[in-house]
Amino acid sequence: MSANSHIRSSAAAASLLAAALLAAHVRPAAAHQQQQSTCGGARTTLAATTPSALHTVQTQAHLHASGSAYGWPVKPFDRQHPVRAFLNDPRIGRNGVISFHFGIDVAAPDGTPVYAVEGGTVFFDSTEAIAVKVGPQHEFGYWHIDPIVKPHQVVGRHELLGHVGRGWGHVHFAERVGSRYLNPLRPGGLGPYSDPLAPDVAELSLVHVRTGVEILANVYDTTWPPVPGPWTNEPVAPALIQWRVTRDGQPRGAWQTAVDFRDHMLDRRVFHSIYASPTAQNHKGKAGLYCFYVAHAWKPADGSYRLEVAATDTRSNRSVARLDFAVVDGLVRS
Repeated sequence: MSANSHIRSSAAAASLLAAALLAAHVRPAAAHQQQQSTCGGARTTLAATTPSALHTVQTQAHLHASGSAYGWPVKPFDRQHPVRAFLNDPRIGRNGVISFHFGIDVAAPDGTPVYAVEGGTVFFDSTEAIAVKVGPQHEFGYWHIDPIVKPHQVVGRHELLGHVGRGWGHVHFAERVGSRYLNPLRPGGLGPYSDPLAPDVAELSLVHVRTGVEILANVYDTTWPPVPGPWTNEPVAPALIQWRVTRDGQPRGAWQTAVDFRDHMLDRRVFHSIYASPTAQNHKGKAGLYCFYVAHAWKPADGSYRLEVAATDTRSNRSVARLDFAVVDGLVRS
C-alpha cells in the first residue's frame, strides 16, 4: 500500500498476562515460517547463524501497558488485540514498487465491526478506506473496510464506521499528523498495549564491497498476542536497531543508530538504505525475510573485533547479539 494518496481495568489484565507468560517461560515460536536464507547471500564473508557463533542476550523491560491516547478500533476497545504488521514493515510490489508500511494491521475476522477511536469528520480515500479528521492536522485512517458512513459525516468516538472487508482479515489502522504518519504503538498512542517479547537478532553478515565492509543483520520482532491463522509467527519490524564495534579489548564505544522506527514512518526514498536486497515482505502463510543494513561501508584495520547489534521494541525489550572476529590483511576472518 502506498502512502502517497492518503491525506487524510484492561491495562492491568494485560500486565498480568505478560507477567504470567514470562513466569511460565513460554515464548511463541519466533517467526518459525521465516525463509531460510542469509542476508548476505553468496557475497557473505562471515555469517553468524548458530548459537556457537552468535551470542545473544535478551532483556525484558516494560511489560505493563502504558498510558494511551486512544483505544482500539475493534471491540473491546480497552483490550489488546493481535497485530500482524507494524509501521515501517517492508512493502515490495510485483513491479518492484517499494514503500514502508504506513500503519499497523489489526487482525480481525472478515465482517468484524470497526469503530472510530476518536470523533471527527469522515473523508473517503477509496471505497474501502476512510479517514476521520479529528483536528486541523490530525486524522486516523481505517483501510480494508466496507464503510457504512458517508463523506463529510460527523461521527463520535466509538461510533461504527463499517466492517472488515471480505478476504482481508484485518483493518489497516493509521494515524497521521500533518504529513507524518505516526507509530500507533508508540508509548502514549494506541492502548492498552504491552509487549513481553524482545526482538530477535537471528543473523549477522559481513560482506566485502568496494567501499569497505557491509554489515547486514536479519532482525525481526514477534507479535503479541500471537496472530491466529496463517499469519501466525510472521516477522514484524523492530522499533530500533543499534550497533557498535570494539577492537582488541578496548573500552566499548557509544551505540550508533542504524534504524529508528519508534516514532514515525520513514520517507520511501531511504528504503534501500534501510532494507537490503534479500528483504522480502510477509504473505499469507509465507513469512518474509527482514534484512537490515547496520553499516554500509565500515573500514576496519587489522585486528580482533567484537561486533554488537542491539534490537529494541517500543516497550524497551531488547536483544543484543555479539559476534567476535578478526581482520587479517584487510579481510574479515572468523
